Amino acid sequence: MWIGLVGLLACSVPLAAALPDRDVPAQPVPSTPMMMAIPEEPVLIPRTIEVTGEDGGAIIDWRESVPDGTPNGGRLTGAVRLPASGTGYYTYDPRTQSEPGGLETRWGTARLVREIVELGRWWAKANPGAGPLGIGDLSRRQGGRIDGHSSHQNGLDVDIRLPRRDRARGAANPANYDRALTQQVVDRLIAQGADLVLIGPSLDLRGPAGVVVRWPNHDDHLHVRFPG
Repeated sequence: MWIGLVGLLACSVPLAAALPDRDVPAQPVPSTPMMMAIPEEPVLIPRTIEVTGEDGGAIIDWRESVPDGTPNGGRLTGAVRLPASGTGYYTYDPRTQSEPGGLETRWGTARLVREIVELGRWWAKANPGAGPLGIGDLSRRQGGRIDGHSSHQNGLDVDIRLPRRDRARGAANPANYDRALTQQVVDRLIAQGADLVLIGPSLDLRGPAGVVVRWPNHDDHLHVRFPG
C-alpha cells in the first residue's frame, strides 16, 4: 500500500509543475475556418481620380465629355487628358518643338483621346520601324483659346506632326517629311471617322473633298478634327 502511494505522489509532481500559476481562459474555437480575402482582380483606380501631374503615367480618367460651342469659340466640359506618351505616339509642345506636350493643352473629349490612342496603336503595328507619331496640342481642360491657334477651343481638334524620312523626332517640313507614311496617316484618320484634316499647300497629300482641305500654315503638321 505504501509503495502505491509513493508511486502516485511521484507521478503527480511533474504534472503540478507543468500547471500555470493562474487560470488561463479557454480559447474559442471558430465555428468555420478563417479565410484571408485575396482580391482576384487588380484594384482599379476610381474614375474620379484627380490627375494634375505626370505621376499618373499612362492613366486615362475616362468620363463623359461635352464640347460646347464651336472649335473657334467654345468650351469643354468633362475633359479627358491624353498621357504624355503611349503606344505609337509621343507628345510635343508646338511653341518650343520640345517634348513632352504641355499639361495645359493635352485635354480633349473622350472620343478625341480614344481616337489618338487607337491611331498610335495602329501606327506601331503598321510601321514598327518608323518611330512614334508626334502629337501636338489638343485643348485646354475647360476649353478656350490657346496661344498660336484660332481653333482647338472645345476638345475636338488635335495636331499631328508629319512623319519624317529620316525617322527623327523633330520638326517636319515639305523638304523632309515622308509623303507615303503621311498619306497612310491621313487615310487612317479618315477611316477612324475624322471629319476634317487640314494639310499645308505644299504637301503632296490626297483625300476626300471637304474632309482633306489645304490650309495656310499647315506645311509642318496635320490639323485633325473628330465629331463631338
